Amino acid sequence: MTRLLLLVTLLIAAAAGTLAQSPVERVPGRVVIDVVAVDRKGVPVMDLKQDEVEVWIGHFRVPIDTFTPVTPATDDKGGRVLVLLLDDVTLPLQMVPRARDVARRFVSRMLPGDQMAVVTLNGAGMESTSDQARLRKAIDAYDVRLSGVNRIEDLGEHVLKTVASISRQLVEAADQRKTIVAIGSGWLLDRPIPPPQVGHSLLPEWLDAMRIMALANVNLYVIDPAGVGGRRVGGGDSGFANETGGFAFLNTNDLNGAADRILREGASYYMIGVGDPPVGGTGLRELEVKVLRRGVTVRARRAVPSSR
Repeated sequence: MTRLLLLVTLLIAAAAGTLAQSPVERVPGRVVIDVVAVDRKGVPVMDLKQDEVEVWIGHFRVPIDTFTPVTPATDDKGGRVLVLLLDDVTLPLQMVPRARDVARRFVSRMLPGDQMAVVTLNGAGMESTSDQARLRKAIDAYDVRLSGVNRIEDLGEHVLKTVASISRQLVEAADQRKTIVAIGSGWLLDRPIPPPQVGHSLLPEWLDAMRIMALANVNLYVIDPAGVGGRRVGGGDSGFANETGGFAFLNTNDLNGAADRILREGASYYMIGVGDPPVGGTGLRELEVKVLRRGVTVRARRAVPSSR
């Protein structure tokens, strides 16, 4: 895990020009939310007006202070920040070539200024870079290997802690939307918390991951390379990825299409700033973003940290 933190810290240095030296802290009195809006075909909608969107925290509607569309033409933060998290623990060997192919798709569609790192669940990886040749080399070296972690609750805990660790190090990389793309077994990556009757509770790890991802504006996407009918998992509109404002592509053979959609959403979104209402007690508060325009769907994380 120490090596993983070093790799992602280097990602921050490239994206923000500084290293993270302090623990995660809130910005008093303000909540910043990154929101994706799409039409019925999944194409980003970038002409929404502020009065067409509502933000609710802890079942209270809060006024919107700032409403900023972000597109490649307007982004002054230096490009997208992406971490490819490859499942080298549970993915069947026959699925590795498909996982490599979709990972290469992200590299081939990079824009000037984008920074990307490639890491694995086992903690191996490389420094972040915009060099496509180096990224492809890291992807080519990816393979599944034996791990000492095999109980489902231990695997889930490892996923949650890995995502939290990456997100914690991305707090300093400005306010833009940051993306972790987990490529591997959807039953684990999008369902890290096992049924209540299996093992110990992972609620503390889940809450910690959600809190840190909200503070860092990190969204998780999951791509299961098994394709249609390959796994018995739920739809992508529920689960861990959806809770973070991302999406899980669990039953699709169009893996390149999934990658393209993730990249589009990482470049075209809204940054919405709202006042931080002193409601909701401790821990996490429910967050809901609503759109009033017909034919448009918005997606944002489902919780924000408490102000208390």
